[in-house]
Amino acid sequence: MLTNEIMMNRESKNVIFFENDRHTHQTEYRYEPCDALKLAIRQYLILECKNSMVLETLPSTSFSLNYILRGNIHLTQNDGSTIKLPEAVSFGITQKFFHFTFSDFATLFVVIFNPGFASTITDKPLNEFFERFIPMDEFFDNKTNLLMLEQLRHIKSHKKMIDAIESFLTTKIAFNTIDNIIYDSISEIKRKKGQVCIKELTTDLPISRDTFEKRFRHLVGTTPKKYASIVRFRSLFENPVEHGRLTDIALDAGYYDQSHFIKDFKSCTGKLPSDCFNRTFSIKN
Repeated sequence: MLTNEIMMNRESKNVIFFENDRHTHQTEYRYEPCDALKLAIRQYLILECKNSMVLETLPSTSFSLNYILRGNIHLTQNDGSTIKLPEAVSFGITQKFFHFTFSDFATLFVVIFNPGFASTITDKPLNEFFERFIPMDEFFDNKTNLLMLEQLRHIKSHKKMIDAIESFLTTKIAFNTIDNIIYDSISEIKRKKGQVCIKELTTDLPISRDTFEKRFRHLVGTTPKKYASIVRFRSLFENPVEHGRLTDIALDAGYYDQSHFIKDFKSCTGKLPSDCFNRTFSIKN
């Protein structure tokens, strides 16, 4: 159980939570995909809550499919109103934080895609899902979603749950849609921790910058510039930091203006850097 700690995950993980309720009891399980799906799927997350809790996610570089197997989850909007999430819902890339309230005894099963690989299950432009939650009926028909939900809900073993979802996904994922130019650029952005300009990415490409940016938005879910900005922001949390100077933290992440760093941080998390970096990090690998 976390008390005053902030739980952070590395960039290799998609879901990052601040925990606001110090009396919360939650268990988090993460599983790797089978070899046939490793190219598209980053990992599976199963989150089980005994008590109601409030979680806030940091900006994410990945698309996810989410199945609420027990209980319910509400999303708090900017105006303070709440929306009950559909039982089968997808989330796109986001550059800001989201605020969720889990009911007692809620269980969430999440399929986390590698950046850019959600395009293997849909022809829809992924930028249409930027910072939005979309009922999964946009991807699979309602009958298919209901059957998948019921199947997962009646399975007790995590391994069998994953076997079931993988059996389903192998019939839906089309790897022939892979665009090597876009995926190479994603790798380069991640390698440089987001500290890269678009001109660097497009200098030697056999396509124009305009074509590159359109394809990137369609397949990844946002512009190359925004994607790099999210990667750069998440790099702040790649390594444990204890009582670090904000100036050093900002410079290490490529922020040359501290006021810009503070503004960016508050926009992405709803908090000031000083609210976070003066605490000890608990990092789960």
